[in-house]
Amino acid sequence: MKIAGFYSGKKGKKRPNRRPLLLAVLLLASFAAGMLTHRAISRPPQPDAGLSYIEDIPVYTDFLPEGSRARPGEKREIKYLVIHETDNFSAGATAAAHNSFIHQNADAQENIVSWHYTVDDHEIYHHLPDDETAYHAGDQMKRNGGNKNGVGIEMCVNEDGNYEQTLINTEKLCARLLLEYGLGPKALRKHEDFSGKVCPARLIEDGRWEEFCTAVEQRYEELKAAR
Repeated sequence: MKIAGFYSGKKGKKRPNRRPLLLAVLLLASFAAGMLTHRAISRPPQPDAGLSYIEDIPVYTDFLPEGSRARPGEKREIKYLVIHETDNFSAGATAAAHNSFIHQNADAQENIVSWHYTVDDHEIYHHLPDDETAYHAGDQMKRNGGNKNGVGIEMCVNEDGNYEQTLINTEKLCARLLLEYGLGPKALRKHEDFSGKVCPARLIEDGRWEEFCTAVEQRYEELKAAR
């Protein structure tokens, strides 16, 4: 005779019916697996590094407004750091000035541009979250391209600035970002690599790209060893 939770065997011996318990365990495991899958799917591939200082260099975060034309808002995997120069040699064309420019033109009807960081000889401006696409590499939104998977970094070349110090500040930023995102020095790219444009022009024309990459690698290894 069956009794809730038990059954009668040949000799009238009562044994526990473990099927309800097993079913409950399976349902709980299934629910937990579903929650983990949901989190893995909904979680952005990589967060923003949230930098406020790199050594003694201040990093000012001033993101473009969400929904603006220059901020498509698409989350992505970070694969590269794409190095540019602003090609703006005017006095006063600092990182702060370029931050104003990018905000003023965030909803331009044509020639939309956006990137993630601008670096000068004393500070850095952060315009977009690192894990969002931007329009800086000149390759549309090509799969595995600079816009789709690269963090765009512009270096100032204003005539009243110290270009050598700007290079040093950019090296420090690159080394930190490579470490933050589990990349390596091989992830460094020129704008030229994606569009053919000679950029960063001064580094390329002066034959200093490899020198720059070596300096970033050295700083990266130092940071890695210090962790």
